Amino acid sequence: MLRRASLSGVTLLCLLLAHQARAVWEFVQKDFSGSYAIYGAYLDDAVAPVAGDTKVAFRLTGAAARDMFDAMGPDLLNGCPDTQIRIRNRDMLQCRYRPKDGYLCDFGFDLSTGLSIGGAVGGAVCGE
Repeated sequence: MLRRASLSGVTLLCLLLAHQARAVWEFVQKDFSGSYAIYGAYLDDAVAPVAGDTKVAFRLTGAAARDMFDAMGPDLLNGCPDTQIRIRNRDMLQCRYRPKDGYLCDFGFDLSTGLSIGGAVGGAVCGE
């Protein structure tokens, strides 16, 4: 009986310590660098936006892109012919690291529906 109570006490203590360790983290909003474009039709053949056909493509760079890249892990295998370019892709979010210009993440939304859409065009991730 004492052994069972001790085990329960240790389990409870571990849970409390784990909760406390997680509670130390603080939600912090940070500034970021990037750009965006509002357009209609498709990103690779964009036209002026109109009601019912308005999309936005975002490109984040710097620390925000690095943090996103790091959180996404691991790299896409055989992503680019140039092995120095590292790509991480999750659904409609695409991030890359290239030594000469750092981190970059692309994503977008269809503003008419609110749905997530890609923010980069095909092989542009390896080229540019």
